[in-house]
Amino acid sequence: MALIKCTECGKEVSNKALQCPNCGVPISALCHDVMIRFPVWQGQLVNNKCYVYNGKDDSVIAQARQGETVTFECNEPMEIYIVAKGFFGRPEATVKPGERYNVGIRGFGKIYLEKVDSLTGSATKDGLNLSFGIFKEF
Repeated sequence: MALIKCTECGKEVSNKALQCPNCGVPISALCHDVMIRFPVWQGQLVNNKCYVYNGKDDSVIAQARQGETVTFECNEPMEIYIVAKGFFGRPEATVKPGERYNVGIRGFGKIYLEKVDSLTGSATKDGLNLSFGIFKEF
């Protein structure tokens, strides 16, 4: 057994571990993999399907439900776009090996893709509160 540094949080972890005990990232996720987290937003009633598409040929690279994080292999910069059922918008990005992204929501249900340094916390608990924007009392 050897100790390696987690690619997300930097803590030492066994190379035989399935996931980091500190942040939960899969140890099998290589440094060239891209990770995208689809959070569940507070107050949401339906757990929607989410998709990552290849921007060149419109093929599905990865799919998940909200509350999950997808990981896909990326060896060179590639164009992608995100679709989350029940929301509108189709954010696009050029992702590079090892990058991490979070999907967010703006007022009226428009989604966006945000590059982050690391994915920490829980995608099922750390979502945005839908009581902002149109639902907020002024």
